[in-house]
Parts: sequence; structure tokens; C-alpha cells
Amino acid sequence: MRFQALSSGGAIPPRGSGDGKRGATDFSGSRSGAVTFKGAAPPSGASQGPAIFKAAYTCAGLGVVGDVLAQTITRNAAKKAGLAKSSADNAKKKSSAKSPAGDSPVPGYDLVRTARQMAYNFVFYGPAQHFWYAALAAKFPTAAGATLAANLPPFVWKVFLNQAVLGPVVVATFFGWSMTLTGRADEYPAKMRSDAFPALKRGWAFWVPAASVNFALVPLKAQVLYMSCCSIVWNYILSTAAAGGSQGKAEGKKK
Repeated sequence: MRFQALSSGGAIPPRGSGDGKRGATDFSGSRSGAVTFKGAAPPSGASQGPAIFKAAYTCAGLGVVGDVLAQTITRNAAKKAGLAKSSADNAKKKSSAKSPAGDSPVPGYDLVRTARQMAYNFVFYGPAQHFWYAALAAKFPTAAGATLAANLPPFVWKVFLNQAVLGPVVVATFFGWSMTLTGRADEYPAKMRSDAFPALKRGWAFWVPAASVNFALVPLKAQVLYMSCCSIVWNYILSTAAAGGSQGKAEGKKK
């Protein structure tokens, strides 16, 4: 459902100084106009600890931003709906002295919901991204000095696997995390059936172009940070998808 978040920088190992043949890719032009590539060295095991922690707390922070954005948009939509309803009711009840404006209260910010998303990104999403992108870079390296066409297959595989594997894993685990912590674990199968695929479709529409840019242009050491920044949108998608089912049921019970 980023979503992380959904996460790198300072403590992550620097690019190798050699002409590395594995990792992310930089573009450089030649006199003939051809595009060449230079790979980045994969992270060393000695610095994994600080890098994972950096990925975790950065992704957690961006998860907070994504959830607050989702709740803000929901609140604004509720305000507009309330105003529209009030106007319609006022038109029908001009003779009434009481205003029905209070019939449609605007929901407040759910800080516990934000905390849930932050914790998920810190515990799972951020660290998972760190290892995932490093594994993809090692499994599908780009060749130094190769043309764009020669390196296209690794890019395609990375983008495909990102959406076919990481996306479903994040949606499934985030729904499970949210529903377990809200005491609705028994509703998880129904939640997956109703909301998982719509959330994935929204994610694919955003992530395919974003991931293409990530794997083609962003250095390995910056890939988690780049995708975490993009994951603000993904966190918004996950947050609204996870909250949508419970909100809909609550409204249905009120009726």
C-alpha cells in the first residue's frame, strides 16, 4: 500500500572510486553522442548498521508526512461536503432558527494513526527498501561504458520486480500491521480482497515512472532517499487505503 514509507544519506557507503560494474548508474556523454554508464560499488558490510538506521528513521519521517497529507486532504473534503450539505439544508429550512452546520463535523487529526504508519516505516519499510535496492543492483548490474540499449534489460527487470514483488508485499504487510494494531485482524482477508488491488493500481500508476527514473539515473547510495521522497505519495495512497475500509464501515453503521 513507501507505501514507505515509503532513507539514505550521510552514513550510507560512498560510491566506489573505481569504474565499478555493479550498482546504480550515472550517465555521461561522449563525443559521438552515445550515452555511457558508470556503476556504483555495492555497500560494504561494515557500514550496514548505520545505513539501515538512517533508512529506517528517514522513511519513518516521510511516512508521517504522507499520513498527515492524507488526513489533511480528507479533512478538507469533509469540510467542503459539510458546507455543501449545510447550504442545501439551509435552503430547505429557511424558516428554521437553528443552523444545521453542526450536523457534519469535520474529523480531527488521528495522531495514533500517524504513529502506526511511522512505526511501520521505521520497523519494516525503510530497512526493507535498503536491502531491496542493494539486492536489485547486485542481481541486475549495469555495465560500465555500455549504451542505453545494452543496459535497458536490467532497468526493465528492476522496475518490473519493484512493482510485482515489493508493491504487493508492502500493501499486504501494511494492511496487516494497521488492522492488527486497531484490533481488527479478523477483517484482514476481507480488507485485502476489497482494497489491496485498487491500492496497487494507484501505486503502479505513480511508481512505474518514478522507479524508472530511480534505477536509470539515481546513484545507488541515493536510491533509498529518492524513493522515500517519492514515497510521500505512496504513503498517502497506503494511508487512505488502510483507513478507507474502516471509515466506510463506521459510516454504514451510523446510517
